[in-house]
Amino acid sequence: MIQFRKQMRKKIEDNAINRYIRERIKLARKDAGETQAELGKALDRSGVAISDIEKGKTVVNASLLFEIAHHYKKSIMYFYPDEPIFKLSRLEEELLEVFKQLPPREQLREMDSLKKKLQLLRKG
Repeated sequence: MIQFRKQMRKKIEDNAINRYIRERIKLARKDAGETQAELGKALDRSGVAISDIEKGKTVVNASLLFEIAHHYKKSIMYFYPDEPIFKLSRLEEELLEVFKQLPPREQLREMDSLKKKLQLLRKG
Protein backbone atom coordinates (compact mmCIF):
# COMPACT_ATOMS: atom_id res chain seq x y z
CA MET A 1 0.00 0.00 0.00
CA ILE A 2 2.83 2.41 0.84
CA GLN A 3 4.52 1.67 -2.49
CA PHE A 4 1.23 2.33 -4.32
CA ARG A 5 0.89 5.72 -2.59
CA LYS A 6 4.45 6.63 -3.55
CA GLN A 7 3.76 5.68 -7.17
CA MET A 8 0.54 7.72 -7.22
CA ARG A 9 2.31 10.72 -5.66
CA LYS A 10 5.05 10.45 -8.30
CA LYS A 11 2.43 10.33 -11.09
CA ILE A 12 0.71 13.42 -9.70
CA GLU A 13 3.94 15.32 -9.22
CA ASP A 14 5.46 14.45 -12.56
CA ASN A 15 2.65 15.41 -14.87
CA ALA A 16 3.03 17.65 -17.91
CA ILE A 17 1.65 20.74 -16.17
CA ASN A 18 4.07 20.47 -13.26
CA ARG A 19 6.97 19.92 -15.65
CA TYR A 20 5.91 23.02 -17.59
CA ILE A 21 5.64 25.12 -14.41
CA ARG A 22 9.09 23.95 -13.29
CA GLU A 23 10.60 24.94 -16.62
CA ARG A 24 8.93 28.37 -16.50
CA ILE A 25 10.26 28.97 -12.98
CA LYS A 26 13.75 28.06 -14.15
CA LEU A 27 13.40 30.27 -17.25
CA ALA A 28 12.19 33.26 -15.20
CA ARG A 29 15.06 32.79 -12.77
CA LYS A 30 17.68 32.54 -15.51
CA ASP A 31 16.19 35.49 -17.43
CA ALA A 32 16.56 37.53 -14.24
CA GLY A 33 20.17 36.37 -13.93
CA GLU A 34 19.58 34.81 -10.53
CA THR A 35 20.99 31.64 -9.06
CA GLN A 36 18.85 29.14 -7.21
CA ALA A 37 20.40 30.37 -3.98
CA GLU A 38 19.48 33.99 -4.76
CA LEU A 39 15.88 33.08 -5.55
CA GLY A 40 15.73 30.96 -2.42
CA LYS A 41 17.00 33.86 -0.30
CA ALA A 42 14.43 36.23 -1.83
CA LEU A 43 11.67 33.76 -0.96
CA ASP A 44 13.07 32.89 2.49
CA ARG A 45 13.95 29.40 1.35
CA SER A 46 17.17 27.59 0.56
CA GLY A 47 18.79 27.21 -2.81
CA VAL A 48 18.35 23.47 -2.34
CA ALA A 49 14.59 23.99 -2.01
CA ILE A 50 14.58 25.84 -5.35
CA SER A 51 16.72 23.13 -6.91
CA ASP A 52 14.28 20.49 -5.66
CA ILE A 53 11.40 22.38 -7.27
CA GLU A 54 13.20 22.76 -10.59
CA LYS A 55 14.17 19.08 -10.60
CA GLY A 56 10.66 17.93 -9.72
CA LYS A 57 11.55 16.54 -6.32
CA THR A 58 9.13 19.02 -4.76
CA VAL A 59 5.86 20.26 -6.21
CA VAL A 60 5.46 24.01 -6.08
CA ASN A 61 2.25 25.01 -4.32
CA ALA A 62 -0.01 27.90 -5.30
CA SER A 63 1.22 30.32 -2.65
CA LEU A 64 4.87 29.76 -3.52
CA LEU A 65 4.14 30.13 -7.22
CA PHE A 66 2.41 33.42 -6.40
CA GLU A 67 5.52 34.57 -4.49
CA ILE A 68 7.74 33.62 -7.42
CA ALA A 69 5.48 35.47 -9.87
CA HIS A 70 5.51 38.54 -7.62
CA HIS A 71 9.30 38.36 -7.22
CA TYR A 72 9.81 38.32 -10.99
CA LYS A 73 6.96 40.81 -11.62
CA LYS A 74 5.18 38.32 -13.83
CA SER A 75 1.55 37.36 -14.12
CA ILE A 76 0.74 34.04 -12.52
CA MET A 77 -0.41 32.98 -16.00
CA TYR A 78 3.20 33.22 -17.21
CA PHE A 79 3.79 29.93 -15.41
CA TYR A 80 0.88 28.09 -17.05
CA PRO A 81 0.60 26.92 -20.66
CA ASP A 82 -1.67 28.84 -23.04
CA GLU A 83 -2.90 25.62 -24.63
CA PRO A 84 -3.25 22.03 -23.49
CA ILE A 85 0.20 20.50 -23.38
CA PHE A 86 -0.79 16.92 -23.92
CA LYS A 87 -1.73 15.25 -27.17
CA LEU A 88 -4.36 12.63 -27.75
CA SER A 89 -3.38 9.57 -29.72
CA ARG A 90 -5.04 8.96 -33.08
CA LEU A 91 -7.21 6.30 -31.49
CA GLU A 92 -8.23 8.65 -28.67
CA GLU A 93 -9.10 11.39 -31.15
CA GLU A 94 -11.18 8.96 -33.20
CA LEU A 95 -12.96 7.68 -30.11
CA LEU A 96 -13.76 11.23 -29.04
CA GLU A 97 -15.13 12.15 -32.47
CA VAL A 98 -17.36 9.07 -32.58
CA PHE A 99 -18.50 9.69 -29.00
CA LYS A 100 -19.42 13.30 -29.81
CA GLN A 101 -21.70 12.11 -32.62
CA LEU A 102 -23.82 10.05 -30.25
CA PRO A 103 -26.95 11.60 -28.75
CA PRO A 104 -26.43 12.65 -25.10
CA ARG A 105 -28.47 9.73 -23.73
CA GLU A 106 -26.32 7.25 -25.72
CA GLN A 107 -23.16 8.99 -24.53
CA LEU A 108 -24.22 8.32 -20.93
CA ARG A 109 -25.00 4.67 -21.69
CA GLU A 110 -21.68 4.15 -23.42
CA MET A 111 -19.81 5.84 -20.59
CA ASP A 112 -21.51 3.58 -18.04
CA SER A 113 -20.71 0.55 -20.17
CA LEU A 114 -17.04 1.52 -20.46
CA LYS A 115 -16.78 2.11 -16.71
CA LYS A 116 -18.25 -1.34 -16.02
CA LYS A 117 -15.81 -2.97 -18.44
CA LEU A 118 -12.93 -1.17 -16.76
CA GLN A 119 -14.05 -2.36 -13.33
CA LEU A 120 -14.16 -5.94 -14.59
CA LEU A 121 -10.69 -5.64 -16.10
CA ARG A 122 -9.30 -4.30 -12.83
CA LYS A 123 -10.83 -7.16 -10.86
CA GLY A 124 -9.65 -9.89 -13.20
